[in-house]
Amino acid sequence: MYLIFLEMRNFVFIISFIFFFLTTLHAETSDSASVRLGNRAFGLGLGRETHHVSYLSPLLYSGTTFEFWNETIKHQKAGKCDFYSLVNNRVSMSNMMPTNESTEMSSYYDVFEYHYFYDWKHTPKFHMLCGAYAGFELGADLLFSNSNNPVYIRADLSLLGLSFRPTLCVRTKRRLIKISDQFDIRLAGVVFSPTYTQLYYDLTLPEYEKSEFLDFNSLSEKVRISNKLMVELPLRRTTLRLGMLVDRSKSMINMIDNRTTNVQALLGWSYDYYNLKGRLNRDSRFTTVFE
Repeated sequence: MYLIFLEMRNFVFIISFIFFFLTTLHAETSDSASVRLGNRAFGLGLGRETHHVSYLSPLLYSGTTFEFWNETIKHQKAGKCDFYSLVNNRVSMSNMMPTNESTEMSSYYDVFEYHYFYDWKHTPKFHMLCGAYAGFELGADLLFSNSNNPVYIRADLSLLGLSFRPTLCVRTKRRLIKISDQFDIRLAGVVFSPTYTQLYYDLTLPEYEKSEFLDFNSLSEKVRISNKLMVELPLRRTTLRLGMLVDRSKSMINMIDNRTTNVQALLGWSYDYYNLKGRLNRDSRFTTVFE
């Protein structure tokens, strides 16, 4: 079973690398005339995660989590209206233990999401981005115990979610400071979360109903809320991004109680580019995103 988990972890990292590569390639090679401005950001997150999976253990586990994140936002103009498309990818790893217990749980997951915003401008300095998002999450939990090491694998396809990103732009003499707070809430999706027995035995039987493992769910069955506060501080040749992420999910699917709370501090860098050529925006004649 442990070898299967290692193969699953390698598969997650391969998928993550592909997403990072595709988002970078798309940002630098697209030549659409309607898209003129873009912003790339990447960095690290470090925090604490609380996790409970009833299939693995009745206990509540908590510990350190860290992740790599990558974000691309692009500006599109349609007449007098401004729109923004945002792609983000997060690869996270956590090591957790329960209180007064010796067992350990490791969690690995990859989250990929696509957002599309309408820029509802209140003032030239304040942009209220309102839109929707879709994406998917692929993850695995491994419980290290004395007798066996059970694995729980999950795949979650988010079909529809609401997303809001109010952004305040403060202009100094030479710099533009951006303060944003992105709030996401998942409305509907499809979850694939078989247990170990179902995954390796029941799914191989031709007479077994495969729909038992696929659950089309709404907000009442799976709740996922994410809030990300970010501050971009321009430096001499780059822009420093500081922030905090609070991510919470809760579901009862396939008779498995799955609850996660993730709180992280974010540190990264970002830069604006012009005409999607990947060129750093160092010319004062060029505007930047939200300017």
